[in-house]
Amino acid sequence: MTGRPPHARPVGSIRRAAGRLFGARLTLACTAMLGALVMVALLAELLASDFPIVCKIHGRVYVLPCVTQPAALAGLPRDVRMGRGAGDWAVGPVVGFGPYTIDAATPPLSPPSVSAAHWLGTDGRGRDLLSRLVYGTRTALGLALLAVALYVAVGSVMGALSGFFGGALDFVVGRVTEALSAFPLLVVVLVVQALLTKPSATSLLLAIAAVRWTEVARLVRADVLVASQQDFAMAARALGASPARVLLRHVLPQAVAPAIVAGALGVGQLVLVESSLDFLRVGLPEPTASWGESLAESRAHLGAWWLLVFPSLCVLISVVCSNVVGESLRDALDPRFSPTAAGGAPDITPPASSA
Repeated sequence: MTGRPPHARPVGSIRRAAGRLFGARLTLACTAMLGALVMVALLAELLASDFPIVCKIHGRVYVLPCVTQPAALAGLPRDVRMGRGAGDWAVGPVVGFGPYTIDAATPPLSPPSVSAAHWLGTDGRGRDLLSRLVYGTRTALGLALLAVALYVAVGSVMGALSGFFGGALDFVVGRVTEALSAFPLLVVVLVVQALLTKPSATSLLLAIAAVRWTEVARLVRADVLVASQQDFAMAARALGASPARVLLRHVLPQAVAPAIVAGALGVGQLVLVESSLDFLRVGLPEPTASWGESLAESRAHLGAWWLLVFPSLCVLISVVCSNVVGESLRDALDPRFSPTAAGGAPDITPPASSA
């Protein structure tokens, strides 16, 4: 008798199955982690604030003062705001310090301690590091997601128009794309931020979008060129559909996948860019909380290891998770990167005959 037993599985298929199972679990874990980071960014005031979530102070009930920060509570001492007066009560956030609050009772550069008021320690100014990281999540992901949405929209429109109509428009868009692609993103943003007297989040957002839209435009243009020559597009033209209808209803949906993948992969890259700019002190203005700003604090205080480790972990987790999710989206949306296209088709060779 020759060949392998009918019940035996080929080694290659076992490895592929294990790889897909591990990849699915890794993608699920990274998606959950990104979702958790987004929730932290959205609910930052409920997680870290020197105002309570709900409280009764001096006979009056306040709901979500951590968000509204009413003037009646802002003038009170922190202990009173947190419901420690007679007859008062309060439900506070997880971290009882805001990102800009300097705790006079704790010295600057206090090390992390679970039993202390500052779980991850304080920075060089006495601000709570965990609170700074929570609001830094909003800064990093908020800027990255807004920039991605802006440059994906601009790049998709420019790429679709140039690929579908061609001619002079395609020539102009192609030359502009080549010119902007010649400049590294970080260098362009550094120059723009240096030229402005008051750099802001808006200027940083526009500078990033002005350079990164070219990558999406090239991807969308290539797919639009292919889709516009397919039979379904030709049939739509033959039936009298207008060019705008052919583009929007038939051609552009075929080019959405690469734009989505480019946006997903761009989130991690922009988190790195934003952190790098804040680390160099040319990003968002002070005293905006950001991971890069906390990393910059570690340069002046080399012995404060927590200022280096915890912000670095935040950057690492967000970048790795966004890249894993982007790779998974690419595999799912683009058949050219599917396991079967890469030679990963299952082995369906029948077992050898016993004759």
